[in-house]
Amino acid sequence: MKKRFLLAMASIIIIALLFSACAGLVPSEEQTAHPEEGAAAPVPAEVSQDEHFGGDPEAGSGEGFMPDTEDSASTAEIAEQMGSKLIKSGYMSVETVDFVETTSAITRRVQQAGGFIASSNVEGWSREDARYKPLRRASYKIRIPSEKFEQFMTDIGDMGNVTISETWGEDVTEKYFDTEARLKSLTMQEERLLTLLSKAEKLADIIEIERELSSVRYQIENLTGTLRKYDNLVAYSTLELDVVEVEEITELEEKPADLWQKIAQSFRNSIKSVMKMAESLLLFLVAAVPYLLLFGIIFIIILGIYKFTKLKIKKYQKGVAAGKKSQVRQEEKTEDKDS
Repeated sequence: MKKRFLLAMASIIIIALLFSACAGLVPSEEQTAHPEEGAAAPVPAEVSQDEHFGGDPEAGSGEGFMPDTEDSASTAEIAEQMGSKLIKSGYMSVETVDFVETTSAITRRVQQAGGFIASSNVEGWSREDARYKPLRRASYKIRIPSEKFEQFMTDIGDMGNVTISETWGEDVTEKYFDTEARLKSLTMQEERLLTLLSKAEKLADIIEIERELSSVRYQIENLTGTLRKYDNLVAYSTLELDVVEVEEITELEEKPADLWQKIAQSFRNSIKSVMKMAESLLLFLVAAVPYLLLFGIIFIIILGIYKFTKLKIKKYQKGVAAGKKSQVRQEEKTEDKDS
């Protein structure tokens, strides 16, 4: 009799859990499918109004803060009023003549906009290359409040010559509210498991309930982290920025309209080419003077050694020839005496 009673109680609890899970999912699906029926956009239950609009820095990953703004016509605020979750990103490449001033201005603009630099890589000069002054580069990954993202890109464009400017977005509204609905359902399931755990008497029942409770809490932590990640990415847009130093920004020459202008332009280009060639040749000769002097000294030394050696050889050969002649004469004298 006692076993039947326990089986009946277990069946009732399982049915109650299934109905509660379904009841937790239905309101979220209706709000997602029919957002126009409500008087206001759906807002996550766990997130207060201050957190939803960036007032609490803990709503994101703990990086930066969301300052108040009065730009009511911005796309970020429109997205917030509609309850949508839009992650905005962008990329820019800027050429500048004054590299130091531009990089300093970027840091100031980021601070003024209430954002922060997530990462940066600035390539400067080494002491060895300082006199040659090679062109420098800088790369930034910047996080900017979404309502100021477009204005910030416009301000960056005023600092130099923009070669690339791209923006794109990802709508995570459906994923966000689906994750939130699952989190609500798991939270209700956790409360019921805690109630069952407080009433359980058998050790086997306690172990089983605690195992299920541990699994539910693990899922709750994952979903909570996902929501915080979405909140941070939505509140702060990401801009990847490359700054390239150039010597000067030159304007393109107008194309010649008629034949005479083409001839004149070709003649001017030929003169410029000849002047550059003469300049390069002159620089080469000036740079080669020390090497020519060194090679000249080495050549003179080698030539002197060669002449001195040749002179010694001639003297030696003359001495040998003279010795042979004297020997022949002595032999002739000896023969004359004997005869």
